[in-house]
Amino acid sequence: MKILRRAQYRAIPWKNGRGTAHRIAVSPARAGYDTLDWHVSRPEIAAAGPFSRYPGLDRQFMLIGGSGLTLRIRPGPDGAAFEQSIAAPLRPFAFRGEWDVECALHDGPVEVFNVMTRRGRAGARLEIVEAAAGQPLTKPAGETLLVYVARGPVEAWGRWGKATLAADDSVLVDDAGATEIALAPAAGRTAQLALVRLHAERA
Repeated sequence: MKILRRAQYRAIPWKNGRGTAHRIAVSPARAGYDTLDWHVSRPEIAAAGPFSRYPGLDRQFMLIGGSGLTLRIRPGPDGAAFEQSIAAPLRPFAFRGEWDVECALHDGPVEVFNVMTRRGRAGARLEIVEAAAGQPLTKPAGETLLVYVARGPVEAWGRWGKATLAADDSVLVDDAGATEIALAPAAGRTAQLALVRLHAERA
C-alpha cells in the first residue's frame, strides 16, 4: 500500500514523442509501453495531433482539466470512422490502442487521466465516486486498487496510518490479500475519486 504524490509521478514521453505523460503507476515495475501489463498516467495534451498507437492495449481515457477535445477515430478496415467529443470532465471513454486516433483541442491544452491494460493479461474497471465521510473501500485478494483524487483534498486511512491527499495525488493498494481503506473529504469539502480496479486475465 503506497501514497503516491503528484510531485513523485515520473514524466515519460509518449510513444510517438509528441508529448509527455506523468506516470502514476505501472506493472511490472519500470515496464515500457511494449512490456507493461497495466499503466495509469496523467498526460498533458498541449497541441492537436495524432495519438500514439499501442497494439494489444485497451485504453480508458477521461478529461480532468481544460476545455475538452475531440477524437477523430479510424478503427481499421472493419470499422467505420467516427468522432468522439470529450468535453465533460470525469466521464471515461474506452478505445483500443491500435486504432488510428487524431486529437483536436476545443480551447487550449488539456489534462487527462489514462488507463491502459494489456489485452488478455490484465483488465481494469474505472469508476468515478463522490468521497463520503468514512467511506470504506474494499480490495479483494488478487486485485490491485488505485485511487486517484480527481477533486480534493481527502483524508485517507489504512494500515499505514492516516494521510491527507491533495487533488492529483493517489493511493495504490497492491497487497496480495484482501484489505480495506477509508476516505473522507478534508475540511468539510466535496471530493471526487477515480477508482481503478485492476485484475489479471487469462489469455
